[in-house]
Amino acid sequence: MSSEKTQNGASAASSTTEEKSPSFWDRLPPWVASNLRSWKSWKVLLRCWAVTWVCIIIMLPNKSLATLGNTAFFALLLSVMLPPNMPVQIFMITVITLILGIALGWAISCAAMAAALAARDQTLLKQALQKEAQSTAGMANPDAQYQIAIFNGDFLDTRSTVVFGVFLGFGCFLFALVRAYAPKLTLMSVFGTIAVDIFCSYGPLFPFAQYTLLNSMLTSIACYVAIALIFITLAFPETLNHSYLDSSAQLLDKLKDILALQGDVLRSDPHDVGAGSPLATKATMARVGMLTQLQQLMSQKQMLNLEFTWGRWNGDDVQEMLEPMQILATRLGSLNGFVRMMAHPMSLSDPPKEEDTHSDSDSVTSGSTIGDTYLLRQFRERNVAAELEHHVRLVDILPTVRDATADVREASIAVLGALKELIVAVNTKRYKRNYSEQDARLLDLDRALSTLRTAMEDFKSDKRLLLLQPYQHLFEQADAGLLKVVPLRSLYLAFVFTANLTAVSNGIVTLAENVSHTAAKRKKARLWAPKGLRAIGKVLRSGRGSGEDAVGEDAQKDENVESEDVRKYKLDPDSRPPQNIIQRVANVIHRVYKWSKTPEALFTFRYVLVTIALWIPQVVKSSAHFVYSERGVWALIMAQTTMNIYASDQVFNYVMRLAGTFAGALIGMVCWYIGAGHGTGNPYGLAAITGAFLFPLVFLRIYAPPQYLVGILMTGATFVLVVGYSWIDGNLPGIVSSVGMGWEVTWRRWTLVMIGCAASFILMMFPPKSGRKAVRLRNAAVISGISYLYSHITSMWLSVGDPFETSRQQKGTDALRHWTPQLRDKIINIAEQLQDLRVRTAMSKWEGSIRGAWAFEDYNQLMELEHDMLGSLILMAGALVNMDPDLRKTTLPHTFVLNPHFISDVVSMFFLLSQSLRTGEPLHEAQYKNLADRLQYHSGYAFVSNSGAVSTSHTNSRKALRQSIGSYEYMFYATAVVAVLNMASTLNDLRRVVADLCGEVPLEGFEQWREEYDRSRLLA
Repeated sequence: MSSEKTQNGASAASSTTEEKSPSFWDRLPPWVASNLRSWKSWKVLLRCWAVTWVCIIIMLPNKSLATLGNTAFFALLLSVMLPPNMPVQIFMITVITLILGIALGWAISCAAMAAALAARDQTLLKQALQKEAQSTAGMANPDAQYQIAIFNGDFLDTRSTVVFGVFLGFGCFLFALVRAYAPKLTLMSVFGTIAVDIFCSYGPLFPFAQYTLLNSMLTSIACYVAIALIFITLAFPETLNHSYLDSSAQLLDKLKDILALQGDVLRSDPHDVGAGSPLATKATMARVGMLTQLQQLMSQKQMLNLEFTWGRWNGDDVQEMLEPMQILATRLGSLNGFVRMMAHPMSLSDPPKEEDTHSDSDSVTSGSTIGDTYLLRQFRERNVAAELEHHVRLVDILPTVRDATADVREASIAVLGALKELIVAVNTKRYKRNYSEQDARLLDLDRALSTLRTAMEDFKSDKRLLLLQPYQHLFEQADAGLLKVVPLRSLYLAFVFTANLTAVSNGIVTLAENVSHTAAKRKKARLWAPKGLRAIGKVLRSGRGSGEDAVGEDAQKDENVESEDVRKYKLDPDSRPPQNIIQRVANVIHRVYKWSKTPEALFTFRYVLVTIALWIPQVVKSSAHFVYSERGVWALIMAQTTMNIYASDQVFNYVMRLAGTFAGALIGMVCWYIGAGHGTGNPYGLAAITGAFLFPLVFLRIYAPPQYLVGILMTGATFVLVVGYSWIDGNLPGIVSSVGMGWEVTWRRWTLVMIGCAASFILMMFPPKSGRKAVRLRNAAVISGISYLYSHITSMWLSVGDPFETSRQQKGTDALRHWTPQLRDKIINIAEQLQDLRVRTAMSKWEGSIRGAWAFEDYNQLMELEHDMLGSLILMAGALVNMDPDLRKTTLPHTFVLNPHFISDVVSMFFLLSQSLRTGEPLHEAQYKNLADRLQYHSGYAFVSNSGAVSTSHTNSRKALRQSIGSYEYMFYATAVVAVLNMASTLNDLRRVVADLCGEVPLEGFEQWREEYDRSRLLA
């Protein structure tokens, strides 16, 4: 026996040692390790690498290089900026927008040349041509001499140049507006601007019509598009339908993990799950992963019907899953927030253990008691003492909750697993004629769904009553008059978990029924044709997407952060609405003037100004040849691409772009000298070495996190320019002015980057547009939006009729009630604002601390508190939608959180905090700091009659409510009440943070007088 224990101990020790020693994959960043171990990622990587390598191969033969021209590297450059790592039709739509941008830029440029030729002084032109003809008479190659004269600026004309400048300014103004207001069209804006820059920089040098200046660039881009389409169609092709179903399966995995995590939550001590604890961190990361995956699905849904696809399900079938999954994800987010509710100081009946106390939880605990009055502390002390005496603390109730919900949780997890297996089977077995596997997975889903329904009915009728067993003796004492107040805090929290779990289970049932119906309806695979092409315009016009992340764009504009309710009811205090034509014209002028002061307008004006400033040296005779020979147009392009709306984005862009340029220049120079030595380059050696160097660059380009994408793009672009220019200048004959090879290209490229960055820095930083102010104003707008959401949900609670929509899933089943589209849109809008605010807050740290340190921690906490309030309101809305309308109406008179004076206090608090952040004005100490105290105050006087006695009807209704505590509907009522209380507590913390940020005006003696006043009115 002892030897067995020894062996077990040794094996346990060895297993512990193995767990502590990280493997090779554990040492890598998660995004690297996961993609290296994924065969799907390898297929995409091989396809993108092959396309990039072919783009360098077509530059190497002399004939193809002569055809492509002196910008042959554009094919390789575009393969780095726009790799074919997406489904076919998304890639085609992206390419079409890019081509439209170039075509628009080309059209503006051609119009500029036509107008410039018409404006050119013909007398001076004839004199310049005659002079050049005389100087080249008798030369062996007069055409070459003409080219030199052109790029020396011998044919420049002032009037013609001015016309080109006007069209250049107009084109850049247009593309800057596109970049500022349509971030998904950033690629179109960038390449359209490049087309205008190149044409209008070299067009004024020519004395005759030269509309084909962009032929070399267009030929190179056309070659890339052709190569990419061939590979994306033939090499591991993937339709959006397939990609969407694969992402849906991954989302179901994340949903299943969150639901499984709740078992660990219920087994934990509330003191051990505070902020910063492993379990709380795991829950937060799971929520972020779920929301990221869901957002990816939402961004792709509008393009599902824009392709030819072979399979059992068409785009509509796949798209129908999104709304049930979106609802399920929202409900799971509320369920996942239970761990934060457990650790909240208001949920704990005793102070946390010293050895398990985290610094974060300490700060929260101390912060939550700010503004507590003596009366409120007395209430809490009595409640805590009662819970300790009767053993009904939260830690005592959690095992009962775990046992009561075990069957429902396990059955729900099983259904999510069966859903995933069915979707994977439908997605991966598209071309097999034998559909037995899909049919078997459908049967598994139906069996799992039947088990879940049984578990839910069992919980509703039987298991739910287990939660009341610890309170039976308390209810008996209360009925006998031996106990005045029953401590129900832990029971209400248990109801929150079970109500959320019930809502999640109903959402899983709805999703499973939807998928099961689709799978039963679609028995065979077929070819589905595209439809609904108008969806492309909706996608491109939307302000959200991943394209702006690549260039540091801001997806949430300042005019969009104002709540819709504010815009709907807001009036102009300085003038009434215009009544006649003169007033309307003046009003339009006023709006244009106001727009000219917005960050987007200032960005556009600066964009045009820096363009003209760096364009002028290219069209001045004394500097035209120098700028051309040094390829100065790239300084102009760099200045345009580094410009951003806010100073923080600007600084971040500088750091990332300069670091990327340095790395790309170094890698490109090493690659060139390995492949070419000291000569003009060997095509075979260069092909081999660039293929090796491109592999890690392509991997980083397609799999690196968005925050690194700017630097990686610059690394790839600089690598392409160093290798491309070196090869072209050494092997393409007829170049007017060579930029050299290897080191010569490298230092020129670095210098041009520095010139462009310096120019954009001067314009953007004097004066700068602070991103920190934008963070403050957007927090004010979010708080205002949350207040209107609270008002909207509260009005639903107070509604006389049924404010929710109803639908019947199947015959014989109860009608399901769900949120209205208006409520869902409000919640999604605030959630998107919070997501954008998180990025903006992190980015604003790059502005530095010139005037003093920025309170990043306070703003980050502000954002987290706003997210918690949104979660509480979602919980409130979810409880109301499941509450019986009759119970909702009968509980109105004695629901203290619906006291009209308390509602007024909550709305007033929202308004005060929003206005303080918006204007920067301090709060006042005499303003109430704790809404729980206001709730106790109003509840004490809510139902007192004129004579001072409590009304008999209210007493009877309170007794009836207590008797209904064992009903199924009461669970949702308790959840709604807890949601309001939790939101009010979070609002208290929000006030504390705003006071730290904006300041607080003291009122001498107020705190001491309030304490004395409360002590004179002790609880009986």
